[in-house]
Amino acid sequence: MSKKKGLNVEEKRARMMELFFETKDVFQLKDLEKIAPKEKGITLMSVKEILQTLVDDGMVDTDRIGTSNYFWAFPSKALHARKRKLEELESQVSLFYEKYLFI
Repeated sequence: MSKKKGLNVEEKRARMMELFFETKDVFQLKDLEKIAPKEKGITLMSVKEILQTLVDDGMVDTDRIGTSNYFWAFPSKALHARKRKLEELESQVSLFYEKYLFI
């Protein structure tokens, strides 16, 4: 008889991103609060918190249109963000080598 272990924050974030990437749709908070518990096993009480952390980290975009807030994340944006980060890190590495190893 084992108790069902809940998801940790990183698992919830990953599942929320999966939801966005799989559907490729734009959602309101109320829609996410209905869909995420059923499809991804994220508790209703933590949907808003997890969504806010993803918005704060720039992984999910949000916009207010009229009185409604809309949320979306597309796979192509994530890919471009990773490419930019990789280019930035490669640039830093090359500058380090130029400065400290090839004097």
